[in-house]
Formats: sequence, structure tokens, C-alpha cells
Amino acid sequence: MKAQLAALVLAAGQGKRMRSRLPKVLHPCAGEPLVVHAVRLALARRARPVVVVIDPHGTRIRETLVAAFPKAPLLFAVQREPLGTGDAVRAGLAALPTWRGRVLILYGDVALLRPETVAPLERALKKHSLAMLTARLPRPTGYGRVIRDGDRALRVVEEKDAAAAERRIDEVNVGVYLCGAALLRRAVGRLDRKNAQHEIYLTDVVAIAAGLSGAVPVLVDDASEVLGVNTRAELAAAEKILRARLVQAHQARGVTFHAPEHTWLDRTVVLGADVVIGVGVQLYGNTRVGAGAQIEGPSVLRDAVIGPGARVHAFSHAEGAVLERGAVAGPFARLRPGAHLEEGARVGNFVELKKARLGRGAKANHLAYLGDAEIGAASNIGAGTITCNYDGGPIKNRTRIEAGAFIGSNSTLVAPVSVGEGAYVAAGSTITRDVPQDALAFGRARQENRDGYATRLRRRLGATPKTRGGH
Repeated sequence: MKAQLAALVLAAGQGKRMRSRLPKVLHPCAGEPLVVHAVRLALARRARPVVVVIDPHGTRIRETLVAAFPKAPLLFAVQREPLGTGDAVRAGLAALPTWRGRVLILYGDVALLRPETVAPLERALKKHSLAMLTARLPRPTGYGRVIRDGDRALRVVEEKDAAAAERRIDEVNVGVYLCGAALLRRAVGRLDRKNAQHEIYLTDVVAIAAGLSGAVPVLVDDASEVLGVNTRAELAAAEKILRARLVQAHQARGVTFHAPEHTWLDRTVVLGADVVIGVGVQLYGNTRVGAGAQIEGPSVLRDAVIGPGARVHAFSHAEGAVLERGAVAGPFARLRPGAHLEEGARVGNFVELKKARLGRGAKANHLAYLGDAEIGAASNIGAGTITCNYDGGPIKNRTRIEAGAFIGSNSTLVAPVSVGEGAYVAAGSTITRDVPQDALAFGRARQENRDGYATRLRRRLGATPKTRGGH
């Protein structure tokens, strides 16, 4: 029977170099906090439970992870003082007082590590006391160096404690370990602070394991996977790598990116086959794009649902909006939360929707604001139309335009109001009362022309008339 696996995710670091009030491990990388990536990796390796080690002020980290993994077997342990990684592991083990299986140690600021990269540790542990990930770096400054004897690790020397010859070693320890719980408890119980930084180094566990049945280093193929994040620059570098991976994964499933390097893509975004993503497109959150849809850039979509064959033209912004099959938005459209375009509906340039639903085949092609509105199928909304849904108080009223209605340009619909099926509203109207089915509504003042008035006015003001046709 396969030995059980628990994971410790060390997430109690202060992250002072981030220069932020936000805990380091909560900084987003590809749309999700760093620590979420680490916990997801642990769960992907079937670790049950996952213990997250936080500091005494780590409430936000706890809340974030519980929300992200509501059904996962998460435990939380508190590291009271920042005494180093060895002390953090001690705190984590305290949450597993009776655990007898294997323990995988991960870090809350390492977001690029893949489950398949960790898998070889499990095979290596069958013959050794401890398995550890290592990497070769052309510039290993700041990392602990791995001291080997053939294919075994003897110890890890932190850079501040390393001799000159040891500092020239390019194989570094990345801090990801797999070992039995009993060994880990014995080892961390023997750790001390006799080093240059006066911290309890977890790396000392390697030398302890080497004296038993051995510690084996597993060299990663891609060193970028094990890079931690300590600064804003490192966060940006990690995010760039992760987004490139996401683009490649979508390309393998049949998505076209006109400029992969200029696409901003969260891990949570879902793209269907034959989707086309233009230059400079940004896709955030729970955005879903159906098969064959086209998103021209630059456009921004956040938590939007784009149906099959729909199209978002350039310079559009959609948040919490839905475009059904074949719907079209933009260019320069703004779809705010609650905007919903049914199949074949269209909104054009400089049209803004908020909590508004356009029925099948309805059109609002130019310069309109439609808020808190229900617009029936095949209706036409003329340029310059607005719904006046806000009365200045806490209530926002709704406008209802039924199927086949025609709203002339520059019309103002003062809610609550309804326009009946097939009705017409004349251009320039202000509508304050319901319009019956198939009626024609005028809501504008009568025009009057006063001949010669402009000339008399200029004389009274002493103004000089402009040349006709001039500017």
C-alpha cells in the first residue's frame, strides 16, 4: 500500500523586500495569489492533509486559502517568531502530532513548480531517507550550495557560511524536500542556530538524513520552476513565465494568439477551440470564451462569458458580462456587470451597458447608455439614446423596451418606463410615460423659428457677425 503523503507549505515569511502591506504570498501571479499555486501543487500530488504555516498575523492567508479550496483538507499552523525555515517546519509538524507517513515540504512563494517535477522525489525516496530538489544556476548567489558525494547529498551550506571553494559550486538547494515524518521530527528536533544568520536552517536536515540511509538530490531540468519570489521584479519574472505556459497550453488545445507575448492571461480563464485572441488582449478571472469566438485587441475581459462565434471588437471592456452565440460588441464598447447580449445582439462604438439585457438580434450600434434595462428581440436603439435609471436616491428604476421597438436617435427614457412591442419613439424625445404597443411617441418641445432675431441680438450686444461659412 502506498504510504500516505502530507504537505507543509511554508508561508510565514515577512516579504519585506516586496515593500507592501499585503503579505508576500498573497501577491497575485497569473490571477491567483502565490500561495494558491503552492497549495494546488500539494493537492495535485495527492497530499492529504496540507498544512500551511503562517505567522501570527496570517488571517488573510487563511481566509484566502479556505475560499480558494473550500473542500480541501487544509490545516493551519502558526510560527510565532521568524526563526527560519527549520522552525517553520517544527510549527507545521505540531499540526500533525500522530502523522506517520511521508511529508512534502513546499513554499508559499514558489508558484512555477509543476506536479510532474515533484514526482521523481517519490521514486527517489524508496531507497533513501530524504529526497530533495536541486537546480544548477549560472549565478547561484544567495542560494545554499549542495555538497555531493557522487549521487548522494552530504549537506547543504548556506552562502554566508560557505567557504570560497563551496561558493563556486553551481548546484543549489531549492528547499523542496520529501522524507518520512519520523525522520523529519528527529531532524528538526536537533537543529540549532549556530550559523551566520542565527536562524534554524531546515537545510541541516540534509546532513542528518545523509548519516542515515542517505539524502538524494534530484536535479530539475528547468531551474525557473523553483525560483522563489522575494521582490516585485521577481514576481513580474515569475508571472511572465507562468503566462507563457498558459498560452502554450491553450495553443495546444487549438487557440490562436496573434501576439502570444502581448497577451495577459489568468490561469482561471477558459478558451474553446478555434478561439482567436488579438494583440494586447487581457483576460482575467473566470472569463470563458466559447469555440470560434474572436477577441480583438486591445480589449479587456474580466469574469466575462463570451459565447461560441461571438466577437469583441478592439478597445472594448467587458466585466461580469455575457455575450451569447454570435453576439457582437465594440469597438469601444463598455459592458459592465449584468450586461447580457442574447444570440446575435449587437452593441457598437461608445455604447455602455450596465444590468441591461439585449434580446436576440437587438441592436445598439452607436453612442448609447443602457442601464437597468430589458430590451426585447430585434429592437433598435438609436445613437445618443440613454436610459435615466437613477433618481438621485437609493433606487435605480428599470426601463423595458419590448420586441421590435424602434428608439430614435438622441432619445431619453426616464425610468420607470416601458415601450411596447413594435412601438416607435421619435428622435430627440424625452419619454416619461409608457408607450403602448405599435404606438408612435413624441416627447419633445415644438420648434419655433424667429426670423431676424440673431441680427437684432448681435446689435444689442455690439457683436460682429462671423463671415458666413467661417469658423
